Amino acid sequence: MNCIAVVIRNSSRIGCRFQHHWVKPKGFDTGVKVYNCTTKQKEPLIIRNKNYLTWYTCGPTVYDSSHIGHASCYVKLDIIQRILKDYFKYNVVTVMNITDIDDKIIRRANQENVSYADVAKKYEEEFWSELCDLGVTEPNVVLRVTENMESIVSFIEKLVDENKAYKASDNSVYFSVDTCKAYGKLQNIGKNDKQKSSVKRSVLDFALWKHSEDEPHWNSPWGKGRPGWHIECSALASKAIGSAIDIHAGGIDLRFPHHENEEAQSCGFHNTSQWVNYWIHTGYLHKKHSEKMSKSLRNTVLIQDMLQETTADAFRMACILSKYRSNMEFSKDMLKTAENVYGVFKNFITTCDDFKSQYLKATINHEHLIAALNKCAEDIHSALCDDFDTPLVMKHLNELISTTNSMLHTTSTSGHEAMDFSSVSAVQNFVMTILSTFGVNFRSSSSSSQDFGKIVDILNEFRQSVRITGIEKRDKEILSLCDHVRDSLKRHGIIIRDHGKQSSWSN
Repeated sequence: MNCIAVVIRNSSRIGCRFQHHWVKPKGFDTGVKVYNCTTKQKEPLIIRNKNYLTWYTCGPTVYDSSHIGHASCYVKLDIIQRILKDYFKYNVVTVMNITDIDDKIIRRANQENVSYADVAKKYEEEFWSELCDLGVTEPNVVLRVTENMESIVSFIEKLVDENKAYKASDNSVYFSVDTCKAYGKLQNIGKNDKQKSSVKRSVLDFALWKHSEDEPHWNSPWGKGRPGWHIECSALASKAIGSAIDIHAGGIDLRFPHHENEEAQSCGFHNTSQWVNYWIHTGYLHKKHSEKMSKSLRNTVLIQDMLQETTADAFRMACILSKYRSNMEFSKDMLKTAENVYGVFKNFITTCDDFKSQYLKATINHEHLIAALNKCAEDIHSALCDDFDTPLVMKHLNELISTTNSMLHTTSTSGHEAMDFSSVSAVQNFVMTILSTFGVNFRSSSSSSQDFGKIVDILNEFRQSVRITGIEKRDKEILSLCDHVRDSLKRHGIIIRDHGKQSSWSN
């Protein structure tokens, strides 16, 4: 289960670089390959338990509204979790922390003249609400720092007792990086022994407990203070999952130093050389002609503002069209492309419905269509097994619907169409199932959506009756009014399609 770390040091002792070899965990081979940032290549995803896998995600520091950089990370991770759960049928146990005490939270509280708890509660509630709007599934377990302070202190205490951490002259506690021979396994770093610190033994050492006499603070064996950022995730993840985690996820910006430090101190705590078997990192989200999106750079777009410009489904589609490890460029063009792709699939599903309702006459080649479906299913399986390649999946789906559409829009010259509802339904079901696996649903089951649908049904039936009257009486004025209603509804996202004397609608 543990990795083997091979340490190569420069004999000059001026500097050294660590090299690490990752060894496959013992367990059940899922048949999936994922990118490994230690080996810098795709490795077989092997989980410790055949019946379930454990997944920890770094949660937010709740001091401000979340931006779409956060949204892209959590949506992409949600897509991967759904693939593992809904496509590969694994029982994925998910855990997330909430950092509800931090210097940024305290500063925000002082600015607004409220308590730090009020700030944390406000932005945590906003965070969950926006994740719900984005269709992101909530984790099975959520652990807040302030509710688990005893566990964090206990975690640090063990590291100090085993001389892997120390109390410095500033009364803070630091992890001793020199005690972790595999430090730098996630991101190659150079270590210079000549670099000194006035407080720490090494400039690479990082804070586990930050001394503070100011409020808020907690008591500890080393005095009053608050935990460091990195130790929170290690202590909470270990509490929820234990000494070995299958998958640990977050944005690429967390790989170093946050995830590197998590791995180092957790390996020290559990006396193991590998705490996390697989690290999954999502790429940055950039604004066009800009650096990565972050609050510190003041170039953020809030989730709530983005959802005023586009839909959650369109944003999710943009994430699907990008490999999870790749950077994304946020722009109006990106959103428009995603909206168009979403519209193509929605129109395809509507066309299939029209065909099954016999609004649309078509000639279907059953054998050819089923062969295309089978090939698409095989290609999609290969793509998902290859580091969750969702853009390639979308390419294969597009090819399948193109083949199907060509049949749906072809009628027999003899007037005897081969209808074959079953093969068209099979393709429609497959497309909807794959997209649903990614969290894209074209048919809402909510009561408000059902009420809206019933209202539009009534309007469509009324227009259809009026239109039939206009056709029978050859009344151009009535038909013009019906066209006006159709065009007006289209401007509001409702598409009316006329099929002879019958009409259908979609949105």
